Amino acid sequence: MPSIGSVLESKKGVGPGFDTLRIALAFSVIGWHSFHIAEGEPHPLGDLHFFWFPGYAVLSMFFALSGFLITASAIRLSLGNFILNRGLRIVPALLVEVVLSAIVLGAILTTLPLSEYFRSDGFWRYFGNVVGFVSLTLPGVFASNPDHSVNLSLWTIPFEIGCYVLIAGLILGKCLHGPRLVLILCAAFGATAIAIYLADPGFTSTSKLDWRNIFVGSGSRLFISFLLGIAIYLYRFEIEYSRRTACACLLFCLVVATVGPLPGALLNVLVTPALAYLTAYIGVSDLPKLPFFHRGDYSYGVYLYGYPIQQTIVAVWPSHINVAVLFVLAAFATTAFAMFSWHVIELPILRLRRRFSFVVGTRMQALEPAAGGTK
Repeated sequence: MPSIGSVLESKKGVGPGFDTLRIALAFSVIGWHSFHIAEGEPHPLGDLHFFWFPGYAVLSMFFALSGFLITASAIRLSLGNFILNRGLRIVPALLVEVVLSAIVLGAILTTLPLSEYFRSDGFWRYFGNVVGFVSLTLPGVFASNPDHSVNLSLWTIPFEIGCYVLIAGLILGKCLHGPRLVLILCAAFGATAIAIYLADPGFTSTSKLDWRNIFVGSGSRLFISFLLGIAIYLYRFEIEYSRRTACACLLFCLVVATVGPLPGALLNVLVTPALAYLTAYIGVSDLPKLPFFHRGDYSYGVYLYGYPIQQTIVAVWPSHINVAVLFVLAAFATTAFAMFSWHVIELPILRLRRRFSFVVGTRMQALEPAAGGTK
């Protein structure tokens, strides 16, 4: 039976399915948000047993994918090069999106006088999103929409930074070459989450300073998913690449989706490992390239621009918009902005990164011919 590692190695270290999976997950986020943006709270599918699950699974798979791929790069890097590598990948595109939202989109759609808008604390506070100080609203922007957030997707930025801090610590401690510690961290995370749940099954806290949120809060699934992605990569040659196992994981997730929702602590311990395995299995598999999307890695741009574009469509639509119409319009518009982000911002930066990352250098060999054909 081949392993995840042997299959990945046979493809020169780059899983061909990851690009398709990233795009699918990014558009799944847009689809999930379409209901909330068009209808407001509560999510109209929230009371249906099965449909609560995508809201949990999509971001969990995103972070498991990130943990897997980042480890492939981090294991070869010094701490300084890792930080530089991550900063060049994440910050430039995020900075451009935040600036466009605040200065262009906000100025056009705010109900406040522009002089008041640009002087407001909320306007300046919004730029903190670039460094993880999340601010979801701009003064007077989308005030008439069912949801007032400019870009709800940015709530994951602090958790992403936290994951990078975690793997930076593993690099500093030379732990990526001794993977047992990562398994211990996964087990400790799960045990702590279960202990908190057993001590207080109804625990909820909105305080950012409550340490328990790391293990059972809304973002806890992102940390454990990232950790499991790291663990799967480090043990890739010991983990079987098995269709039967993948189908069992999928069936298990469908059962949980049907009987749930379950408390976050139980999901983190029981379901996230299955999602992480499915992520790695799909990622190293030979999936057909999506037409048009093979010209670049548009997933980050789709994730960044999807929410503000959806909000803008709702704001300018003359009446209540149908969810399906919102999704289709947003999908096309977001793809255009993602293409701009990739070809104008991300790809030039990626060329700078190739010296710091084996994975980037290998992927560039496949991406540059396609990118060159779109100039």
